[in-house]
Amino acid sequence: MTNSIFEIYTKEINNIIKDNKVTEVFLVGSSKNKELTHNKLDINDIDIFVFRAYGEKQERIIKTVNKIDFDINYFSTNGVDSFIKNKEYFFLKEMKDPKIIYDKNNKAQNIIDLCKKKYIEGPKKLSSEEKEGLKLEIFSKIESLQYKVKYSQFEFTFLTNICLKDIIIVYFRVNNKWIPKDKKLLKTLENEDKYLFELIKRIDGYYQHEELLNVYKYIFKIKH
Repeated sequence: MTNSIFEIYTKEINNIIKDNKVTEVFLVGSSKNKELTHNKLDINDIDIFVFRAYGEKQERIIKTVNKIDFDINYFSTNGVDSFIKNKEYFFLKEMKDPKIIYDKNNKAQNIIDLCKKKYIEGPKKLSSEEKEGLKLEIFSKIESLQYKVKYSQFEFTFLTNICLKDIIIVYFRVNNKWIPKDKKLLKTLENEDKYLFELIKRIDGYYQHEELLNVYKYIFKIKH
């Protein structure tokens, strides 16, 4: 079968590893769990991480080949070291369990093990001073919304939704948890803390100042 998924994928990988600077290649995202040798596979995007001995810290290339989208991220050795050291969430999340496609120097598994270790450790912990700063910042935002008369209904709803998002992000930060992507923010929160999720749901459509304060007090463990 010409132009099969396997042929398209194999050709792209072979083109990548022709570069002598390339040391490791990984499949990441949903494509890592699919057998790309199956021509009838329902897949239209393939995500790839490519590590190189030197070059740009990170370079992203998106290309379409025969209706298959390739999202290829190139990382230099210095870039990899930096992302691991600084605990970059997007990098560690993908690199904690990728599929090894190419391993020039037999170092791929060691990199995966280190990334998995860093991911499990969680993000950098905030100091008590940093937590106090976030506490004051969120309180100030909530208090500014107390005076609803200052805004049109549209402005008030918009600003309150921004404030709610900030509050949810702060919950993850003060509890030393990874901050999920926007589209997964609420779902992750529901799985992490159902009580807080229900507190936030009460705000929907009403945006009462007292309800926002209840969320704030719960996150920062302030007694009513």
